[in-house]
Amino acid sequence: MRFRNLLLSAATCAAISLSASADLTGKVTFSGKAPEPKQIDMSGVKECADKHPDPVFEQTLVVGEKGELANVVVSIKAEDSPDLKGEPSKDPAVLDQKGCMYEPHVLAMCVGQPLVVKNDDEFLHNVHSLAQENPNFNFGQPNKDDGKTVDQAPKTKEYIRIKCDVHPWMSAYIAVFENPYFAVTGEDGTYAIKGLPDGDYTVQFWHEKLASTPVEAKVTIKDGKGELNHEFKAEGAMAPDTSDVKLASMTKTSEKSCCEMSKKVEKVATATPAAKPADAQVKAAN
Repeated sequence: MRFRNLLLSAATCAAISLSASADLTGKVTFSGKAPEPKQIDMSGVKECADKHPDPVFEQTLVVGEKGELANVVVSIKAEDSPDLKGEPSKDPAVLDQKGCMYEPHVLAMCVGQPLVVKNDDEFLHNVHSLAQENPNFNFGQPNKDDGKTVDQAPKTKEYIRIKCDVHPWMSAYIAVFENPYFAVTGEDGTYAIKGLPDGDYTVQFWHEKLASTPVEAKVTIKDGKGELNHEFKAEGAMAPDTSDVKLASMTKTSEKSCCEMSKKVEKVATATPAAKPADAQVKAAN
């Protein structure tokens, strides 16, 4: 099985100074036989196919040889820990587009943190947010772009799906939080949440396929140490993918205008020369 390189992020929205703090670490795994990942067919779009001499697979469920589960968002439940605060970083959260795929597939950030979208490809992409609680955005990037800042940063917590109206297989998620205590599991299934003070916490595990509604577990941070592992069962992977059905009511009214916008952007891309490449884891253990 071939995996794309995934970003392991221990997201910190601001530098935190606490007299007694620790790192919460752990590993998220998948129990049972994982379904074979679906290969993405890019043959209809030559520019995309040319970027990938080897097969490319969907990233909905990325499981390693020993059950390591990637792309799980792990966070401290804000409602149970209202005193946990943190100012958003001035450094932006960055979503990139490379070879007609979003990178990272799952991005975590803070409320109020700037969001920048890049395009590493020399041709058109459309970045369409399907947010329900936050301001939406929907714009085209006809050529290579070192970074466009989204006009309005996320204002409240939410798991937001991002899609491309030009290349329908392109999909990503942005997880937005009110405090800086979150992380995304990497290819090895591990995560680390930095700077937690000693205490009892509710930890949430979100995954686009296995837990679109986060599952919860309790953990105690004591004497500067905390560990919480989590296991997802294979039964969850057999459930039908209803993400598009859930989102249909949101997108139906905007589909026509969205398509019209994409066509306009395509015209711009045709008339604009392509820019030259720049040099340059329900089971928990405390």
